[in-house]
Amino acid sequence: MPPTSTQRRRIFAALVLVIVVCAALLLRTGFVMLVRGPGLAKSGRSVRIRSIPVGAPRGEVVTADGAVLAASKTSYALYAVPAQVKSPALAAQALAQVLGTPESRLQTLLSRRVAIVWLQRKLTDQQANEVRALGIVGVDLAPQATQVFPLGPLAGATVGFTGIDNQGLEGLERTYDAVLNGKNGAIGIEMDARNGPLPEPRVTYNPPTPGNTLVLTLRADIQRIAEDAAATAKADTGAQQVQVIVMDTRTSAILALAIDPSYNPASFKDYTASQRRNTVVSDVLPPGSTFKAITTAAALAAGVVTPRSPFFDPGFVRVDGIPVHCWKAGGHGPLDFGDVVAKSCNVGFVEVGLKLGVQRFYDYLRAFHVIGLTGVDLPGEARAIVPPQRLVKPIDLATMAFGQTLALSPIELISAVSAIADGGIWHTPHVMKEIVSPGGKILQRWSDAGTRIVPEASAKVAVNLLEGVVQRGSGRPAQIPGYRLAGKTGTAQEVINGRYVEGKYISSFVGFGPAQAPPVEMLVEIFEPVGPYYGGQIAAPVVGRAMTQIMAALKIPADVAAPAPIPNLLGQTAAQAQASLKAAGMQASLLGQGQRVTSQFPPAGAAVTPGSRVLVYLGDGGQVEVPNLVGLTVSQAAVALDKTGLILRVVGDGVVVEQEPKAGTTLPRGAAVAVVAKEPPTPHNM
Repeated sequence: MPPTSTQRRRIFAALVLVIVVCAALLLRTGFVMLVRGPGLAKSGRSVRIRSIPVGAPRGEVVTADGAVLAASKTSYALYAVPAQVKSPALAAQALAQVLGTPESRLQTLLSRRVAIVWLQRKLTDQQANEVRALGIVGVDLAPQATQVFPLGPLAGATVGFTGIDNQGLEGLERTYDAVLNGKNGAIGIEMDARNGPLPEPRVTYNPPTPGNTLVLTLRADIQRIAEDAAATAKADTGAQQVQVIVMDTRTSAILALAIDPSYNPASFKDYTASQRRNTVVSDVLPPGSTFKAITTAAALAAGVVTPRSPFFDPGFVRVDGIPVHCWKAGGHGPLDFGDVVAKSCNVGFVEVGLKLGVQRFYDYLRAFHVIGLTGVDLPGEARAIVPPQRLVKPIDLATMAFGQTLALSPIELISAVSAIADGGIWHTPHVMKEIVSPGGKILQRWSDAGTRIVPEASAKVAVNLLEGVVQRGSGRPAQIPGYRLAGKTGTAQEVINGRYVEGKYISSFVGFGPAQAPPVEMLVEIFEPVGPYYGGQIAAPVVGRAMTQIMAALKIPADVAAPAPIPNLLGQTAAQAQASLKAAGMQASLLGQGQRVTSQFPPAGAAVTPGSRVLVYLGDGGQVEVPNLVGLTVSQAAVALDKTGLILRVVGDGVVVEQEPKAGTTLPRGAAVAVVAKEPPTPHNM
């Protein structure tokens, strides 16, 4: 019996449905196999493959002269596949003896239900060999990169260190972490669903990519000089801390950065966070009179003074009814601006600051990056503490002009003075010189064309005035043979909780040279010295000694003739004295009517430049004994010599600190005694 029309329709519908379902299944199968197949296969492999990371070697940190400060070496990390460890208790017992780790902790780790567990990182070579010898199934070693410091703590505060996962935590390691950090590799092993090995497991290896090399502007030889200078100054002065920065004035590249006491980054966990602070960047402090260098350049650039502008210092000046005293009791009297700078006259700088006015003064603070950040490529740079411009009163402006009522970081101070030394061009201070790929290709070089912030002529005049500080002012102890240096001393009281603390001082000196074409600059800051604390007394000599070595290391030619010692002329005839001085390259000025030399000035042995003139005193008559003049004022010394029939020749003012000839020497009546007088110890901010 043939199907009815209704049955035929049903059969046809069923056939169509079967065809549609089959087509859908076919399309779905094709989609899964062709489109999703690669992804599913990869997902399946990822389920089967256990990945063990292989640490990438971190890039080296290298000085400009090729010394390696930080590098990576291969160490090993111990891991386990818990599912493969047959007896966690026995394995933990054996490993505890090798690792020195509590057995209970190891057993807990080995019993965890995870694919891979790390037992310990950074094993020593001996530990790695002993673990291999145990041959525990499911326990193995993975190569890891560990940071090492071939030169120990040298420049440690600048370089910084990395953490357990080789990430940069402090210093340049943190700033340039992305540059130094390589890309980890991995070892892949096929395992079954129970984390057991397959009969013929496939092992893959993806090698790590090393990090780039960071080449610094630091020089190892200059860094050693700076660190030695800091350590010696700390020992000599009994200070709590000494900071030293050496900078290339032409680019503001940092050649050395030393802090004593510092720390060894190889054992950074042994130090507190405060002990690891790079305080030249992260801390601000009152600059004292070193700030007068900035005020000097600003005043000259603004045209409010010239080197010959007249001033008068009676010892104090009233601003807003408040007396502001000069460091010299009684004042300096009449002087020009050149003397104001050389003698560090506070009263003179008060007048200069008021002439500048608040707006111009703050404009120059911004230009010199005192307000704002320098942008140095070291982490944690602190902002200077400066009163808000809108709230500044005349008394604030007056005291800021000579380095009080504000605080700035050492890196801000030396960078600002560097701009003066470089003819008025501001450069961003930096430690990075270039970045080099593992293959030796230079990827990046530091580039900074600089920004003019004061006219070149004004900057050169400022340099001349700062040279006067070293030639005839408080910076004289920084003088070195063969070089003309310029700079500024400073002595400031420490500020704790917003208050100046009596008896705690920061002594400093910032200097550069050779003065007329200075390639190098140095800042020394001495915290809480015991005994003498004026910057000219203890910080300037540190710069002088270190700069002598730095000039030699950098092969900077001398810019003045080397001084020579004056011969001893006492007892010679006038002709003999003239011949002796001529042979030494010096000239004689004969004084008196006698036949023999009774005294000379400067005294025998003093070093003077060739061509210098020496005063030669001639006399005859009775013999008298020279009294002791040390400790007397100049007027008292004159009276004492007058009583004995001797003549006083004096250099300086104040209290006698040296005399020639010495007390007890016998001289002919009418002979001269030469003395050197200095001002007595004075208040801070000199």
